[in-house]
Amino acid sequence: MTEIPKIIHQIWKEIDEPLPEHFRLFGETWKAHHPTWKYEFWDNDRLDNFIRGYYPQYWDTYQSFQYDIQRLDAIRYLILDKIGGMYVDFDVECLRPHDALISGKTCCFSMEPEKHRLHYNKTVLFNNALMASVPEHPFMKKIIETVFSCIPQTEKFSKEQKNLKVLTTTGPFMLVDLYEKYPDKEQVFLIPAKQVSPFDMDEITLIKRGYESVKLDSRLYDAYSVHYFWGIWWDII
Repeated sequence: MTEIPKIIHQIWKEIDEPLPEHFRLFGETWKAHHPTWKYEFWDNDRLDNFIRGYYPQYWDTYQSFQYDIQRLDAIRYLILDKIGGMYVDFDVECLRPHDALISGKTCCFSMEPEKHRLHYNKTVLFNNALMASVPEHPFMKKIIETVFSCIPQTEKFSKEQKNLKVLTTTGPFMLVDLYEKYPDKEQVFLIPAKQVSPFDMDEITLIKRGYESVKLDSRLYDAYSVHYFWGIWWDII
């Protein structure tokens, strides 16, 4: 069986602002815990050149997405399809090597905390903040096919409408919908939330404010990484 390549991919387009220091430090945790892995940083020019070079058929659709976060979602799927490895958002901190976590797997996604699943009334909920895949995985192919079949829109949405649009076209809700219909679910490994998202958003808010407790600390015993759910795109119209 083909193994997931030992490559970490992170994206920051650097158009509006340089990579914030706290995100840079989170990025360094991935390098520190994966010293034998290759680390790939993707800025806007590199992303554009990548699509033009390997997926020119998707360039026009990529450019036509209404929101930049849709482009950021879409490009990460293309990177994993072509190169493989592990994609990680910059608001995820690495606590220990992920080698054992994805060993023997070919396509992985990180589960959301149970509280999030219940909030959105989903039977299962995972995200695209931490994903790993071999190149040309059939489920990743299905994702790309779906994402790039989106019909461009220019209608002005409210913040809430925009967020739902992103979630259902290129983000987690789209992924969940595809997964639930996917006939070969055994090909896709959903990493338990306790290992990659040990805290829900309310708990993360408390942690950011300096709150400490033995109960919260105990969640880190099983955790390989922590997703801080920064969601910069969430409030952008």
